[in-house]
Amino acid sequence: MMKPLQWDCDFFDAILFGRYVMVLREGRMVGGGMVAEFRDQDVVVGRKRFPRDGTHAFYFAPPPQCEIPEN
Repeated sequence: MMKPLQWDCDFFDAILFGRYVMVLREGRMVGGGMVAEFRDQDVVVGRKRFPRDGTHAFYFAPPPQCEIPEN
């Protein structure tokens, strides 16, 4: 079972180890990427700012896969 990131040390580890973080709201993915910065009120994931007030959940996840076409 995946546990959401909620403590400052979780977000610090995400920055330190370069982990991909998926952001969910009401069970739907609304963002994802590397954690750029975090504060008591919000977290910057990718280039978007998300509040830490409980409306969004942050999880470690594998980065999305993309297919590179061969020429």
